[in-house]
Amino acid sequence: MVIGARPTGARTWVRRGATGDSSSQSGGGGRLPRLPDVAGRPVARGPRPRWGGTLCLALLAAACGSSPAALATSRATPASSPAAASAAALDLTTALGQTVGVAFSGREVTPALRHLIVDLKVGTVVLLPSNFSGAGGLRHLTAELGALGREAGLPAPLLVCLNQEGGRASAVHDGVPEMPSELVLGAGGPGAVRSAMAATARGLRSLGVGLDLAPVSDLRTNPADDVIGDRSFGPTAAAVAPLVAAAVEGLHDGGVGSTVKHFPGLGGQAGDPHVALTTDPMTLTQWEDTHAVAIAAGITAGTDAVMTTEVVVPGLDPTGTPAVFSRPVVSMLRDRLHFGGVIVTDSLSMGGIQARMTVPAAAVAALEAGNDLMLLSNGDPNYEAQAVEAMRAAVEGGRVSLDSVRASAARVIALRRRYPTAGG
Repeated sequence: MVIGARPTGARTWVRRGATGDSSSQSGGGGRLPRLPDVAGRPVARGPRPRWGGTLCLALLAAACGSSPAALATSRATPASSPAAASAAALDLTTALGQTVGVAFSGREVTPALRHLIVDLKVGTVVLLPSNFSGAGGLRHLTAELGALGREAGLPAPLLVCLNQEGGRASAVHDGVPEMPSELVLGAGGPGAVRSAMAATARGLRSLGVGLDLAPVSDLRTNPADDVIGDRSFGPTAAAVAPLVAAAVEGLHDGGVGSTVKHFPGLGGQAGDPHVALTTDPMTLTQWEDTHAVAIAAGITAGTDAVMTTEVVVPGLDPTGTPAVFSRPVVSMLRDRLHFGGVIVTDSLSMGGIQARMTVPAAAVAALEAGNDLMLLSNGDPNYEAQAVEAMRAAVEGGRVSLDSVRASAARVIALRRRYPTAGG
């Protein structure tokens, strides 16, 4: 994910439409039992596995090289939790604000960014390397953002998040230990991954960051892939799954939230979704044998968030709708993988999306699809405010229910309460 990049001609996109117009190898990590397809039709006999149940844990343990007892459970927000109870009483403005993550340009909090936080109650800010200089600059900025969150009276501490995967995908280089790419780091095994991610998390937390947009769970199965490369732990589920679990556990060891990405999986497609929509021809069966195993390992290890992305996978949704906007695909996280945490979008300002629709239209489409946290990440707070207003209009017009918005807000609030930082 590269956030904040705003292509030339930003206001000339198509106004409506969320539809878009690789072949993954077997991961060798153990076949998952056949699940019902996206239309609900069974594709094999046998009971449907419960992610987090004994059968699933045994399968994941085989892939991860761990005992079922050693695998944690998914982060979920029960309906009776304090976060759910407080979210149930939120007004529309505050509820929507918890489902939005924004970015900005420069190193100073602008009036437009202040408006988003204080007036529109936006509770998540994604920082870019261009937003700060060094550890001191980052610490000062997160403290300032946290103070704005308190002034706004947000229902949970304001969340600051950024990309710190390691290697070329690292936002911070001062105050946080340098870490190689996932491909290089993973060669040292799960112990090395967990230790390095814990050190990274401790550094991030000391600087006021509560959520790392990592680890990458993608399997790089297509050499023509232009975006994942050495950001992946490897090409097979057997290799990647235990390392994803270790990375999640390491981030938690250091007191920072984790984000498994990019659901349903990148690395099998050719091209780069930052530039144009890409298509992966993998079938449902291939997905179950590869990306699903790695993602499930992160969920079972307790990841706080899973990031959806823009890839088109006709094998999962034959309409050709990009995954992030596809309710059948997004719902697989709840219905198939039984993930109870925050479903967060990849940046809705990436080139592949912006060639098709505006950021406000993308925000509404992502909300309708079942995502909990929309990362607008346009870098222009004025334009991002328009996206929030478009989401409001969708709720007031009946396209999205207020109850579903409040449910998403509850999951985000629970995540933010788990990782309060000095800045928040």
